[in-house]
Amino acid sequence: MSTAKEQLDLFVALIGDVPLRDDKEMMSAPMVSIAKRGQRRIEWEGPSGQQVVITSTEGDDIATIWDFDLVIWAISQLNAAVERGETPAQTISFRPYDLMKSIRWCDSMGRVGGREYERFKAAMNRLRATRIRTTIRRHDRKDRHEDFNLISDFTLDEIKDADGHAKPLGAQMTIPTWIYRAVTGSRKEVLSITPLYFDLTSGLDRFLYRLARRHAGNGLDNSDGWAFSFRDLHRRSGSQMRYADFAKALRKAIAAEKIPTYELIEEKGANGDPLLRMRYRQLLL
Repeated sequence: MSTAKEQLDLFVALIGDVPLRDDKEMMSAPMVSIAKRGQRRIEWEGPSGQQVVITSTEGDDIATIWDFDLVIWAISQLNAAVERGETPAQTISFRPYDLMKSIRWCDSMGRVGGREYERFKAAMNRLRATRIRTTIRRHDRKDRHEDFNLISDFTLDEIKDADGHAKPLGAQMTIPTWIYRAVTGSRKEVLSITPLYFDLTSGLDRFLYRLARRHAGNGLDNSDGWAFSFRDLHRRSGSQMRYADFAKALRKAIAAEKIPTYELIEEKGANGDPLLRMRYRQLLL
């Protein structure tokens, strides 16, 4: 049974859908793998000297961009509480069923079953084991790193049914301070995202949407959008693909036009190298 102090240190997740939010800086730098499996390390240095190193504390694969759906849900929950004038705790108490329904980890009928539950547990384990070392958000000291795991702590209560299968009762996850400050601090560093993001099946498409949302915005302040060189995108994505293969995949993504609310246009840069321009789609009313 929880003590009074433990209950005060918990934020009980809100029931139902809440407006989606993502961490602004994590939309622009590689913090997870865009491959479904097989990546154990990412190192990146940004144009302003930002540094990111990602490893797994268990020597296994690092978390993927699909695993990160769970973190987006947590960020959204914390943000909804902040917008209601509350100061939520870093530890969120929730039902796994509600979380998975919210991020569309369910079958075509909206049902959450054993397959989704096993996926949820595997994703939580990778998030908890994925270690980030970065200088991003160190506004005072660019040479000082912060280290954190994508999920600081995770507990799960289960019961066994008559067939011996585990069923979830409830769960708790603790958000790292680095992310928690972005949501609850005086300088909020989160951006809204569309629920259509969860329908994107390609890791590259997900990376491109988040990057476009971060830099191209809503078209009001930046009608021309934002352009990145193909080579910068290759590095920024953290992809293990050879550059030539990544460029080929990028062109396929441009042609497919699956990125919600943004159009992708290939252009030629001043030095002849290819650029990708991301531009908000102006809806015709």
